[in-house]
Amino acid sequence: MRKSHVENTVGPWARQKLDALERYLEAYHRVMQKQRFKLVYIDAFAGAGWSRVRSQNADDPSLDLPIDDEQARAEEEFIAGSPVRALETGRGFDHYFFFDADERRTAQLEQLKREYPGKKIQIKTGDANEGVQKLAAHFDKRPFGRGVAFLDPYGPHLHWKTVEALAATRKVDVIVNFPLAMAINRLIKRDGEIRENWIAILDACFGAHEWHALVYETEDDLFGAETVRKSEAGAERLLGLYHERLRQAFGHSVTCSHNLLG
Repeated sequence: MRKSHVENTVGPWARQKLDALERYLEAYHRVMQKQRFKLVYIDAFAGAGWSRVRSQNADDPSLDLPIDDEQARAEEEFIAGSPVRALETGRGFDHYFFFDADERRTAQLEQLKREYPGKKIQIKTGDANEGVQKLAAHFDKRPFGRGVAFLDPYGPHLHWKTVEALAATRKVDVIVNFPLAMAINRLIKRDGEIRENWIAILDACFGAHEWHALVYETEDDLFGAETVRKSEAGAERLLGLYHERLRQAFGHSVTCSHNLLG
């Protein structure tokens, strides 16, 4: 697990992502305010509720600026994560489900039950894919009318089966923060030599092995031998593939940077 996940820190760009989520939830509640549906909010990789923002310098190891502990503490900034934003935005939801694999983060999430005593909050520690798929399978058996799922994985850990299960309910809006540059692209090596476990991760992420043919091209070298190389257009093709799969699953999808809505 990356150090930033253990220490619950986020980069400066996280604010933009979370502000966009908040604006969407505000609009969602305006649309639903006259409806009588029971509303559910699902956060598959919820984090700890609040996160410390790393400075720009912390994300650039080439900079070696002297900052003492007192200065660092003075400059620390914390922002509300997706669980807090969902709890505080608009009319609110009737039920909240927060999932995270790390016990330390879910322990911090438990505090939200005390801070928001009037909210129905359920917190699950473990594999979010398993938990969300199980929840989606029983969606019709619960008193839920409509919902929103925010899927913001720490890496390439969101399985396509999870997205597919939510799409099958036909009642849940799904927001995916697609980790293309920060996670997926790093697994795809230039020479095509990818570890078997990484291939399995990518297959689960895309729901098929189709991604492989999109990112690698073959060509003959000077001696007539066939070589494999990573396509310069690979990242764009992968985003297009995922976008198209969302469109097929939900009937439509919208792309905003690497945030996708189904």
